Amino acid sequence: MKPLYKFSFEEAKRNDEIELFRESFRENIRCRDYLDEQVREKFDGFRLPDECAENAIKEFGYDRTMWVIANTIKERRGDGRFHRENTDWAKKLYIPKWKNNYEFALRSHSCIVDGLASDVRKMYAKLNLFDSSHKAKFDEPQDYTGKLLIIRAEVLKEEFRTPENQLFLAESGFGCSPIKIGNKVFGHFLSDGERAEFCRSDFLGIIADEHIPTWARDKLISEQKNETPEIKM
Repeated sequence: MKPLYKFSFEEAKRNDEIELFRESFRENIRCRDYLDEQVREKFDGFRLPDECAENAIKEFGYDRTMWVIANTIKERRGDGRFHRENTDWAKKLYIPKWKNNYEFALRSHSCIVDGLASDVRKMYAKLNLFDSSHKAKFDEPQDYTGKLLIIRAEVLKEEFRTPENQLFLAESGFGCSPIKIGNKVFGHFLSDGERAEFCRSDFLGIIADEHIPTWARDKLISEQKNETPEIKM
């Protein structure tokens, strides 16, 4: 499965990544053709089987499949045949504007595209990933040192995109501070203890206490006990 290039053509030029951009663009077109073919083969005139979206996700992954469907909705802005929920969803997906984006817009009827959008959104929701609704609300930016953070789902590779892998215990780094120039945050994944580093912007924020899973609470307590120095008599 080829990775989706999410940046603009201009940024690709600046970073000498034109070939990555073009390869991803070609794959977007292949995804478009695949989805259109699925619709032609499986839509019976009344019902769109779930397997149309499922097959595309197996072939291209969630990110590219959603990218192509959302781009189609964006390219048809003003089309009243899309449900409001799907239009709002497409708006939230950042797709850099480019004159050739129309090339990977689906050719299927808008009502069919709307059905594909609904199916993909439902499937992605079943992953039960953490989002901004699960973070603690503060009036001011917080210091992340020693805090349990939520990694943005899109930062993780799709094969590792689970709620367990989104929980990261920050330990150090200039990125922990909201006022320092550096942005690196060092720590470890709570689920397996693997050490890693991220940018401050890779996190949604500190997880709200009421949304911490039981396994995560137990793991935090266990880690705190292990860090407690032994008192000798």
